[in-house]
Amino acid sequence: MKRKPMLKYLHIKQFALAEDLSVEFEPGLNILTGETGAGKSILVGAIAAVLGGRVFTEIVRTGADKAIVEAIFDISQLPAVQEFLNARGLPVQDELFLRREISVRGATRAFINDSPVTISTLAELGNDLVDIHGQHEHQSLLRRDTHRYFLDAYGRLQPILEDLAQKYERVRQVDEQLQALTRKQQELEEKYELYTFQLQEIEAANLVPGELEQLEEERRLLMNSEKLFELAGRLRTIFNGEGVNLLEMIGEVDRGLKELGEFSRELASLYQEFASARIVMEEAARSIEEFQNTLEFDPARLEEIESRINQIRLLQKKYGHSIDDILAYRDRIKAELALRENFAFEIERLEEAFRQALEAYREAALEVSRQRRKVAQQMEQQVQQQLELLGMPRTRFQVQIQWQENPHGLLEIGGKRYEADALGLDQIEFYISPNPGEDFKPLSKIASGGEISRIMLALKSILAEIDQIPTLIFDEIDVGVSGRIARAVGRSIQQLARSHQIICITHLPQIASHGKTHFVVEKYVDGERTFTRVVRLSDEKRVGEIAKLISGERVTETALASARQLIEEANLEQ
Repeated sequence: MKRKPMLKYLHIKQFALAEDLSVEFEPGLNILTGETGAGKSILVGAIAAVLGGRVFTEIVRTGADKAIVEAIFDISQLPAVQEFLNARGLPVQDELFLRREISVRGATRAFINDSPVTISTLAELGNDLVDIHGQHEHQSLLRRDTHRYFLDAYGRLQPILEDLAQKYERVRQVDEQLQALTRKQQELEEKYELYTFQLQEIEAANLVPGELEQLEEERRLLMNSEKLFELAGRLRTIFNGEGVNLLEMIGEVDRGLKELGEFSRELASLYQEFASARIVMEEAARSIEEFQNTLEFDPARLEEIESRINQIRLLQKKYGHSIDDILAYRDRIKAELALRENFAFEIERLEEAFRQALEAYREAALEVSRQRRKVAQQMEQQVQQQLELLGMPRTRFQVQIQWQENPHGLLEIGGKRYEADALGLDQIEFYISPNPGEDFKPLSKIASGGEISRIMLALKSILAEIDQIPTLIFDEIDVGVSGRIARAVGRSIQQLARSHQIICITHLPQIASHGKTHFVVEKYVDGERTFTRVVRLSDEKRVGEIAKLISGERVTETALASARQLIEEANLEQ
């Protein structure tokens, strides 16, 4: 089985009793042992800190300015974490580097892959990396919002959930279309009289594209017709006047040049050019005469043109900068008014489509709820069995599934309305009754310590294959446990370590014997200062440490033999 990502490296500096220590963790089960007060919980606190947990200035080692915690995670097989980083513009690599700095003055800084981030961002990321059992921070199963996911994953309900989500999306889409069309109808009803008046006004004007430019040209001619008529007359007099007749004079010059050209090549050439000029002059005279004949001063026509131009200008102010714009606006409101007749039919069609989509979604949501309740019973039984194995036979586990009433809810069932979404109707939460006669309480209300740790171990054991959080830390899991139950706890942790990295702090040899990677946490005094160190044990020293857990500081041959036997039995159970 391919192992999931893990916490590879932890570096702690000036953090409580830890002046400067490093730990390299391994896949599977990592055991931490040591005397009470040696600093095992310091490691857990440091991991919680680097994951964005609450810290206090008191954890900064006396005499230091700040405490630093650094952690390296393998995230090569955690696409959700990689997407988290990408979405926030943070560097993405196979290894994730986290750092938390806590100043003695109260300031705190956080970094992800050497990029500064907020503590809340660090904490959000941390929720996907580590579950710490033994305190309430970083325990995903204590968050109600995860319970529906765990139940659905446990029951392998993904196929019917996908179908439910598709049906919900259909309801949402049809509802959006219906709401948009209803708003459109309301808007059109409010503007119906206005649009009708505007359409009548525009169509009554009988606008023609290019008309305004033609009218303005005609107006310009009419306004200047008298002056133009006089100018054309003067030019005609010059060309054809009784006293001075330019065309006759040009004709005489033309004839003279022709005759002279018979005796001079140069003049013959000039004659050809002059002949062309004469033709141009004659054409100009004819054009001027024709232009003058078209001119007339018509005050009535000018007034008519002015009135039409003013009408068009007024329409331009209302509906567009040009006649083309006005006609485009006319076409648009004409189409809007035409839609009015179809609104009732379209709304009725969409209402029927919505009813059908909602009914299909309702049936799917009810089926999902039925399946969840069936799966919940199976989960309750399996968790109950795990709790008995872990020495909690009187503890009862319950999956509560409820519907949230809301007068504006999406679904009506049995005369009441309930909230519903792409995940269905069900509000799901895990409850525990620790002792006979006690009411069921949410997991988050159960006191921390060995009790909650074993409950979490039971849940994690049955959810092992679907739990996406790679690293689990169990602290205080052995409180109030011994003998046969301790062996059972050890076996459960060992089985869970097949799919997760486990870091387990324990005082019990029956649990410690299951971990191939074993660290001992020691406290020592140098001068007047107290220090904590973490030592990775060889196989031989591991036997001695487990023997010490059996017999105390004075290790006997019997204890050593018992330690070897525990390790051998644990190896056989792997």
